[in-house]
Amino acid sequence: MRGNGLEDPFVDRPDQLFARSKREIEAHTDELGDTETGRYFIDEAAQLLSALRLWAQNQYRSDHVVRDMLEAGDVVALREVAHELRQMGTAEAETASWTIAGMTSKSSGELMAIAAYALRAL
Repeated sequence: MRGNGLEDPFVDRPDQLFARSKREIEAHTDELGDTETGRYFIDEAAQLLSALRLWAQNQYRSDHVVRDMLEAGDVVALREVAHELRQMGTAEAETASWTIAGMTSKSSGELMAIAAYALRAL
């Protein structure tokens, strides 16, 4: 939804972003995706990627910006994105904000592993 109250047919909904992200990550994941740990990282990565994509599309930015952010692994930048999402004032953006904020509270090793899985889709 945009400010005019009309749905933009070129903007993906959060559930579509998650499904697309998960599908793209799985397409580039080997047999590790068949393990419990692999499934965990795929799900976490799809959540992070879809939240970042929601932010990017609302900023009229591409997946390239998302890739750069994931490669940098900058927790401060991720927290700023979470803040920007909260400022959007929609339920979807609020959920995405909490997803990203939750990721930034993980250990740096776990966050980097999740980011590495997400980068497979980009």
